[in-house]
Amino acid sequence: MAAALSVENLAMYSVRPSTRIDWMRLLLTVEAWLDDRASRRAIYRLDDAGLADLGLSRADVERLTHPSRA
Repeated sequence: MAAALSVENLAMYSVRPSTRIDWMRLLLTVEAWLDDRASRRAIYRLDDAGLADLGLSRADVERLTHPSRA
């Protein structure tokens, strides 16, 4: 039963591989952007002691979160 479902699901991907690759590239780009955004927000919320543990200053965080202002 599982093998039949797998073959059935794979049939829809045989249309155009280039389109599938473009969608996958887009999804991976969005995922990376969201991951970077979450990391920047977490670092921005740290207090000065937490930043010092990471070897960062508040100015470093500002450069990370607002690169156009640096």
